[in-house]
Amino acid sequence: MLETIERLYDEIHGPKLTPYELIENVKLPNYISVDFSKDSENNIIAYTECLLKDGNHAIFTYVFNKENKLISLKSIVRGVEEEVYNRKSEIEKFYLLASQSLKPSVKAI
Repeated sequence: MLETIERLYDEIHGPKLTPYELIENVKLPNYISVDFSKDSENNIIAYTECLLKDGNHAIFTYVFNKENKLISLKSIVRGVEEEVYNRKSEIEKFYLLASQSLKPSVKAI
Protein backbone atom coordinates (compact mmCIF):
# COMPACT_ATOMS: atom_id res chain seq x y z
CA MET A 1 0.00 0.00 0.00
CA LEU A 2 2.84 2.42 0.79
CA GLU A 3 4.25 1.92 -2.72
CA THR A 4 0.86 2.82 -4.23
CA ILE A 5 0.65 6.02 -2.18
CA GLU A 6 4.22 6.91 -3.17
CA ARG A 7 3.34 6.37 -6.85
CA LEU A 8 0.22 8.54 -6.44
CA TYR A 9 2.32 11.30 -4.86
CA ASP A 10 4.86 11.04 -7.68
CA GLU A 11 2.12 11.26 -10.32
CA ILE A 12 0.69 14.38 -8.67
CA HIS A 13 3.94 16.19 -7.88
CA GLY A 14 6.79 14.66 -9.90
CA PRO A 15 7.83 16.25 -13.18
CA LYS A 16 8.67 12.88 -14.84
CA LEU A 17 10.57 14.75 -17.55
CA THR A 18 11.09 18.45 -18.15
CA PRO A 19 11.32 20.42 -21.41
CA TYR A 20 14.95 21.16 -20.56
CA GLU A 21 15.79 17.45 -20.49
CA LEU A 22 14.30 17.00 -23.96
CA ILE A 23 16.75 19.49 -25.41
CA GLU A 24 19.54 17.06 -24.52
CA ASN A 25 17.94 14.41 -26.75
CA VAL A 26 18.81 16.32 -29.91
CA LYS A 27 22.46 15.53 -29.17
CA LEU A 28 21.77 11.80 -29.50
CA PRO A 29 22.74 10.25 -32.85
CA ASN A 30 19.26 8.84 -33.58
CA TYR A 31 17.41 12.15 -32.96
CA ILE A 32 16.53 14.34 -35.92
CA SER A 33 14.87 17.28 -34.18
CA VAL A 34 13.35 18.68 -31.00
CA ASP A 35 10.91 21.59 -31.51
CA PHE A 36 8.87 23.59 -29.01
CA SER A 37 5.70 25.67 -29.22
CA LYS A 38 2.82 26.54 -26.91
CA ASP A 39 -0.92 26.04 -27.11
CA SER A 40 -3.80 28.36 -26.31
CA GLU A 41 -3.60 27.39 -22.61
CA ASN A 42 0.13 28.28 -22.50
CA ASN A 43 1.14 24.64 -22.17
CA ILE A 44 4.50 23.83 -23.72
CA ILE A 45 4.26 21.41 -26.63
CA ALA A 46 7.41 19.57 -27.65
CA TYR A 47 7.75 17.55 -30.84
CA THR A 48 10.65 15.18 -31.26
CA GLU A 49 11.57 13.14 -34.31
CA CYS A 50 13.92 10.22 -34.15
CA LEU A 51 14.89 6.94 -35.74
CA LEU A 52 14.14 3.86 -33.67
CA LYS A 53 16.50 0.88 -33.41
CA ASP A 54 14.36 -1.04 -35.91
CA GLY A 55 14.80 1.77 -38.46
CA ASN A 56 11.29 3.19 -38.14
CA HIS A 57 10.76 6.94 -37.99
CA ALA A 58 8.96 8.10 -34.82
CA ILE A 59 7.38 11.36 -33.77
CA PHE A 60 6.71 12.05 -30.11
CA THR A 61 4.47 14.85 -28.84
CA TYR A 62 4.99 15.95 -25.25
CA VAL A 63 2.66 18.36 -23.41
CA PHE A 64 3.97 20.18 -20.34
CA ASN A 65 2.00 22.47 -18.04
CA LYS A 66 3.15 25.89 -16.78
CA GLU A 67 5.11 24.20 -13.98
CA ASN A 68 7.04 22.17 -16.59
CA LYS A 69 5.36 18.92 -15.51
CA LEU A 70 4.72 16.35 -18.20
CA ILE A 71 0.96 16.11 -18.79
CA SER A 72 0.87 13.72 -21.72
CA LEU A 73 3.04 11.93 -24.24
CA LYS A 74 1.89 10.54 -27.59
CA SER A 75 3.85 8.69 -30.23
CA ILE A 76 3.35 8.10 -33.92
CA VAL A 77 5.22 5.07 -35.24
CA ARG A 78 4.42 3.46 -38.61
CA GLY A 79 1.43 5.82 -38.88
CA VAL A 80 -0.11 4.54 -35.64
CA GLU A 81 -0.73 7.09 -32.89
CA GLU A 82 -0.55 5.86 -29.31
CA GLU A 83 -0.88 7.61 -25.96
CA VAL A 84 2.22 6.58 -24.05
CA TYR A 85 1.54 8.59 -20.90
CA ASN A 86 -1.34 10.63 -19.46
CA ARG A 87 -0.82 12.19 -16.02
CA LYS A 88 -4.55 12.51 -15.29
CA SER A 89 -5.20 8.82 -16.06
CA GLU A 90 -2.23 7.74 -13.95
CA ILE A 91 -3.39 9.87 -11.00
CA GLU A 92 -6.88 8.38 -11.26
CA LYS A 93 -5.47 4.84 -11.44
CA PHE A 94 -3.26 5.22 -8.36
CA TYR A 95 -5.92 7.16 -6.44
CA LEU A 96 -8.36 4.28 -6.98
CA LEU A 97 -5.76 1.71 -5.91
CA ALA A 98 -4.86 3.73 -2.80
CA SER A 99 -8.47 4.33 -1.81
CA GLN A 100 -9.29 0.63 -2.20
CA SER A 101 -6.36 -0.22 0.07
CA LEU A 102 -7.52 2.22 2.74
CA LYS A 103 -11.16 1.10 2.85
CA PRO A 104 -11.85 -1.48 5.53
CA SER A 105 -12.97 -4.84 4.33
CA VAL A 106 -16.44 -5.65 5.67
CA LYS A 107 -17.48 -9.27 5.71
CA ALA A 108 -20.72 -10.75 6.98
CA ILE A 109 -20.27 -13.37 9.64
